[in-house]
Amino acid sequence: MLRKLKNLKGFTVHGRSEDLGKAKDFYFDQHYFVMRYLVIETGSWLQHEKTLISTESFEEINYQNQEIIVDLTAEDLEAGPSIEKNKPVSKVMEEKVVKHYDWPIYWASPHPADGPAIQAGSIIREKLFDFEKLTDEEKQAEEDEVESNLRSFNEIRGYHIQAEDKEFGHLEDLFVDEENWAIRYLLIDTRNILPGKDVLIAPEWLQNISWNKEKLYVSKTKEEIKNAPEYKEEKSDRLVHRDYEEKLYDHYNEIKYWQR
Repeated sequence: MLRKLKNLKGFTVHGRSEDLGKAKDFYFDQHYFVMRYLVIETGSWLQHEKTLISTESFEEINYQNQEIIVDLTAEDLEAGPSIEKNKPVSKVMEEKVVKHYDWPIYWASPHPADGPAIQAGSIIREKLFDFEKLTDEEKQAEEDEVESNLRSFNEIRGYHIQAEDKEFGHLEDLFVDEENWAIRYLLIDTRNILPGKDVLIAPEWLQNISWNKEKLYVSKTKEEIKNAPEYKEEKSDRLVHRDYEEKLYDHYNEIKYWQR
């Protein structure tokens, strides 16, 4: 089942015996477009500036009570590594966190998504940056910053969308698959060229991500996107129905992810 990340923000994170805090942000793996961690806001009881909780610890998401239930205690978080606020999570720090909690080292696996990997065209390291405008020192600094391949949902939300022939709209939300936390779709608000119309773009249709320009480059034209099936959220548990997905992939003449 697909869920919107924006809808999960603010959910209470409940541990084995107590509330641990609120869901503040989500980190996804920019190589595979898979959500890896929840960033929890603990209030005053925990001294750590920022605490990550792996999706491996998720036991249940109770939408009715707006709770994310995890297999952790307050003592577990207090004993965990401290992560500095407003700084990228380096690979070294991520390893410390993963080893402390005995979570799987996903990057050591040939299929780190623990399922069908989403091989987005934009996820090649060399294409992640607008290198033409950077000095050698800036290039190295950018590489160091994303060494862990983690990116913040809060950071990328609002990025502008660049089609092959025109800039339009912005990223409004991400749809994640609860089965393996793969990001299946980007929800694009196109109000500046298509009043009132929302469309979905799959991560594998991205060409490039420019973190400096805050843009997502899509390998589709404005006309293709304009004529794509409009996404309308229904009042049901299924935010994206399979018949809509069929129409979407057929429109773009793309191979459907569930048939790979």
